[in-house]
Amino acid sequence: MVSTNRLKKTFVTLSAALLATLSSCGDTVTYSDHKEDEKDAIESFIKSKHISVAGSMPETDEEWVNEKGEEIYFHYTSGRSRGLYYHQVKKGEGEMIPQDNWTAYVRYVGYQMNGDMLYNCTAQYSPDPQSFKIQPRATENEMTFGTGFQQAVKNLRVGGKCKIIIPFEIGNGSNVTIKGVASSDVDEYRPMYYEIELVGLE
Repeated sequence: MVSTNRLKKTFVTLSAALLATLSSCGDTVTYSDHKEDEKDAIESFIKSKHISVAGSMPETDEEWVNEKGEEIYFHYTSGRSRGLYYHQVKKGEGEMIPQDNWTAYVRYVGYQMNGDMLYNCTAQYSPDPQSFKIQPRATENEMTFGTGFQQAVKNLRVGGKCKIIIPFEIGNGSNVTIKGVASSDVDEYRPMYYEIELVGLE
């Protein structure tokens, strides 16, 4: 027959294990937590940079800055690029419009929302621009640039420049790896800010 003391010890041990498990579950970060953190980070970034968000895309380079001198970012609210914030610095020249399956040559700098630089392929750090094939969508296990990055490039012509804010779902997601000269481990849930120049197409 099991002694009372042994039963008490077993009960205490099981209770402690149960409490530890519940505590661990309570500390689990959910997808919703990541989305909320991202929302807060982007809103804070927009506020700190005095960015004006628009629901329609300006037509000329001059219209991308308002009367207060604030940069205007067009916010995509539908489609595969939903969530992307896009600011055009310069459209670029030429008649060539970036198309799916074309190769784009770009220079860019990528930052976290807190201002830390993660990627830099400007001429100062890389003798050659980065190249990638424009895809209808970012596909699993491909070394490619994410949907948001590609949409931004499609808006430009050669010589064009833009600034973008990319949510993690269309940026550095689990199935998308951004190539960079100066890079670090890609965080699946990291929104990013990029300054991009399209230098060539073929």
